Amino acid sequence: MSLPATAAAYGTGDAGEAKSSQTVVCEINIYPLKSCRAVSVQSVVVDKLGLAGDRRLMLVDSGDRFLHQRKFPQLATVTATLSEDNSTLYLAAPSKAPLTVTVSWEPCDDRPVREVAVWQSVLPAIDQGDEAAQWFQSIFDSSQSFARLVALPRLDSQVSAPRSIEYPSSLPKIPDRHVGFSDAGPILVISEESLRDLNDRFQAGWGQEVPMSRFRPNVVVRGGDINAFEEDRWLVVRIGSVPFMAYAKATRCKMTAVDQMTGAVDKFGPLEVLRTYRAPRGPAYAEFGQLLVPLQVGGRICVGDPVTVLEHKKT
Repeated sequence: MSLPATAAAYGTGDAGEAKSSQTVVCEINIYPLKSCRAVSVQSVVVDKLGLAGDRRLMLVDSGDRFLHQRKFPQLATVTATLSEDNSTLYLAAPSKAPLTVTVSWEPCDDRPVREVAVWQSVLPAIDQGDEAAQWFQSIFDSSQSFARLVALPRLDSQVSAPRSIEYPSSLPKIPDRHVGFSDAGPILVISEESLRDLNDRFQAGWGQEVPMSRFRPNVVVRGGDINAFEEDRWLVVRIGSVPFMAYAKATRCKMTAVDQMTGAVDKFGPLEVLRTYRAPRGPAYAEFGQLLVPLQVGGRICVGDPVTVLEHKKT
């Protein structure tokens, strides 16, 4: 299928004020450092990689493979915040002195290019120096004695080679859109209604609930006439004035068992429940949340923005 003229066909619309009966954005999160703590924001610019400042930095091991909470859940306790101009990274973690890192988005003598791996993809990244590496190495136990902080080069850099988005064959490929250090897609959206449905089942089976933070969404929506998992049916949606295409469901992993405040790992996590009713392709592919790609870049989305479904997927 093809979307007619993509963004031009749907226009930017007028964000305006959300009506009381309308679905709205209630939370926006970015994750400047992949697999570390979320940073909640009130608004964010949309760019070719998704949300500005989201997963532009990453930790790698001695084989230049990315480090993550599945193996190192203590990363959930690390806070990484970029300055407004993206020139400075502020790092904090429990029982550690904070560190300020001047970020290099271009290679130089002491900030070389490393070829790093995110799953099966290999792409260039800029090493951020020894001081940052030593700070992170002290967070890990003796099982991980090597950790380097790397940054994704700017898209206009000569060394930039971002990953391609993997679209299903039934949908068009949106030109000039990419994935940085994210696992699968540029932007993840989940509705509060979907989480409530999951928690009703989780409460019945395990006597507890999980917060939205376990699923690390970028955008959380609620309200209006939205039902649980309504986001699965979206094809084109406008958030505020910015149109997006919803192109795939997000496959979940055991990282959903990690408490995003403490780094503690639950014996039973929401993945077990999702596998009972949200895994049509088999238990290894439990689904929760929808991946979005922007049809237009340069705009800004905000908490409180109305969410308007412009087109549904054909069933």
